Amino acid sequence: MTARQPRGIRNYNPGNLERNGTRWQGMAIDQSADSRFIVFSHPVWGIRAIARTLITYQDARRARDGSRIDSVREIIERWAPAHENNTGAYAKAVAKSLGIGPDDEIVDVYDYATATALVKAIVRHENGQGPLPGGNWYGDALVAEGLALAGILEGVRHG
Repeated sequence: MTARQPRGIRNYNPGNLERNGTRWQGMAIDQSADSRFIVFSHPVWGIRAIARTLITYQDARRARDGSRIDSVREIIERWAPAHENNTGAYAKAVAKSLGIGPDDEIVDVYDYATATALVKAIVRHENGQGPLPGGNWYGDALVAEGLALAGILEGVRHG
């Protein structure tokens, strides 16, 4: 790990989840490395946190119009508030990686392939291009492990 790496990668928090008093599984005991963002003990826990946050959005939160959060735009508007981010560009980039439109209300975060693509796209957008193929920061096995820790398993349908 080097200071030249993006903050989210250095913190093992590739989704750049902010501190808010929540005690996350896998948080590093020492949080002094960053005053704003959570520091995890390993990237798998940061990936799990992204997936758990996406699940919470879909299951327990509402979009601005009061509907269920089930489009990339609705996810990103909640993930990366417009006062800090270009949510339109962010949503467009993430939707493109899923092969759908930003407003297509078909996103199921429990679907393994969808969750994998969402996590990889969020990590890439939050941290820039990574050194692995496709601009990724983490390989498929690490992403799969983080998703499994969040309860999202390949070949297992939710509901």
